[in-house]
Amino acid sequence: MPKVKRTGSTVIHPNSRKALQIAREEHRNSRLEKRRTELSQKQQAKLKKFKWFRDNINVKKLAYSPEDVKELLDRYFQRFKEEESKIEEQKSIKGRHVYDRISHQYKISFLPQKEKNDFETSGLEIPNLTKKQSFEYFVNWDGDARFLNVIDTIVISKKSLEDSIS
Repeated sequence: MPKVKRTGSTVIHPNSRKALQIAREEHRNSRLEKRRTELSQKQQAKLKKFKWFRDNINVKKLAYSPEDVKELLDRYFQRFKEEESKIEEQKSIKGRHVYDRISHQYKISFLPQKEKNDFETSGLEIPNLTKKQSFEYFVNWDGDARFLNVIDTIVISKKSLEDSIS
């Protein structure tokens, strides 16, 4: 009569090689998952930014001049002003608590400041609207995240924009 094989896992000693292999594999999987979520969040933020630009550009133009890009960036930095004023108005009403929207309020006040600081120092990544071919592709882009890396981008800073205007 053949021996009956054990079903179920055997107990692994904590100091064994097998335990170290399992711990290493779990640590690697957690690092990879963390990296995936970070990349996904970055891509979603870039996607939101590019969709805003696509929705707010004049599609009748062939390309944007540096002056037009500056005007568009000014509108981009002011995009939450209306919402901020509504929140301030709600705060001013006595007896009304808006604690449930504090994270949203923090986001709409902090994000434009961070982006403006990036623009003034190292630069802000935006779609290249100054070249005719890039502009045409961006206008025809359907907003799909898969084609986000295909869009021609430029990192534009305040200094580089002022240099190109003058």
